[in-house]
This record gives sequence, C-alpha cells and structure tokens, in this order.
Amino acid sequence: MAYQKLQTQRAITVIPNDNDTVIPSPGDKIAEGTSDAAVPSAANILDDANGRFLLNVQPGAVIYNTTDSTTATVTGVISDTKLTVNANIFAAGTKKYVIYSTRGSEGPVLYVGTGGTVVMVTIGGDLVTLVNIPDASFLPIMTSQVVATGTTASNILGLW
Repeated sequence: MAYQKLQTQRAITVIPNDNDTVIPSPGDKIAEGTSDAAVPSAANILDDANGRFLLNVQPGAVIYNTTDSTTATVTGVISDTKLTVNANIFAAGTKKYVIYSTRGSEGPVLYVGTGGTVVMVTIGGDLVTLVNIPDASFLPIMTSQVVATGTTASNILGLW
C-alpha cells in the first residue's frame, strides 16, 4: 500500500486560471513588487521600475497578481524592469504581484474550503473533473493547475 502524506509544511492560495499557469510552491518566491504603469506599455507586459528581473526571473516563472487574484506565466524577460507574460493581468492601474520559480514545484495536493466542482490538471498532464466535492475536503491528487472554466469550488489551497 502506498504511503499517503497527511502532514504539510507549506501552503499557497490557488488561483484557478485558464492560461496554463501552474500552481507555484510558496518556497519558490523570487520577487515581489508593484507594477508602476497606470496603463502598461503594451498588452501582456509587466512594468516595474524596481523590478530587477534580469537577475532573478526566467521564462516559465509564475506571477500572482495579488491585487486582482489573477495569474500568468512569464514568457520573456525584456529588461530589468519589463517582462512579457501569457495573460494580460496588468491591464490598467498599479497591481501588487509575487513571482515564483517553478523549478521546485512537484505539484501540491489540494484543500477545498467551499465545495463544488474542481477542474484540474494532474502533474501527469491529465485533465480531471471532480464533482460534488464537499466543503473542507482534501484532494490527494498531485495537481499542476486548477482550471477556472468549470470550477465552482472556492477557497482552494495548495499544500506541500
């Protein structure tokens, strides 16, 4: 019989998304700040005059826009102060953000605070829909993404 780990060390709020952004491990935080363009220079761009992106950020990193609870994946590093991302999550106004590397993320199991349907991608790449998940449930499936379309459950945490 396989061993099921029931104790966790780290947790992160999971933001369901439809743009293939993986769930980052909270221990992989590499940068944080505030976008400084009231209107960014172009769509799918993160501008931050204090970014220091060249030293820390690589394509594939995950950005959590903590102002709007949206996510994106870094697709390119233009300069020390500008990144390209796969979703237009910095469209207008200043937004607080956190950037995570995904190198150490093996995929968390999930805790669902408010039940419903959870559409997820497993770390093996399988798209799975779980229905009628009750409140306060643990889902012992290593997950790379919670898909927004079709997910009705909320208050989801990724646990490591």
